[in-house]
Amino acid sequence: MLKKMRHIGIIVEDFDRAVKKFEGFGLTCNEVIDREKDGMKIAFFPIGDTLVEFLSFSPDKGWDPMHKVVRSQKGAINHLCFEVDDLDASIRDFENNGAKLAEGCPRPGAHGRVAFFQPETTEGVLVELCEV
Repeated sequence: MLKKMRHIGIIVEDFDRAVKKFEGFGLTCNEVIDREKDGMKIAFFPIGDTLVEFLSFSPDKGWDPMHKVVRSQKGAINHLCFEVDDLDASIRDFENNGAKLAEGCPRPGAHGRVAFFQPETTEGVLVELCEV
């Protein structure tokens, strides 16, 4: 039986830049694991009861069978949505850290006001903010 969502894993190209950018967006990186022998770096960002996990792989290490499966994942998470208390203030925080708002945002969403950011400005991750 499934109990709860533990984490959402995202492969990032530039590990240090991605960690710094998402810390600038207000997430706190509470753990970094550097598995040099596997050519892998992992960062965890707790948000509520879930963790956002960033993974980065060295191109010349870590090609055991399990890593091959993880690295070859073709399906992708569409976006991460973070609930915020003040959408306008959160948009300003994101923009101050280099994120660019998607055209037409903010706007009414399925549940409250929402804003999406251009993924090329959020390390390739489509980020949505939602004020419920």
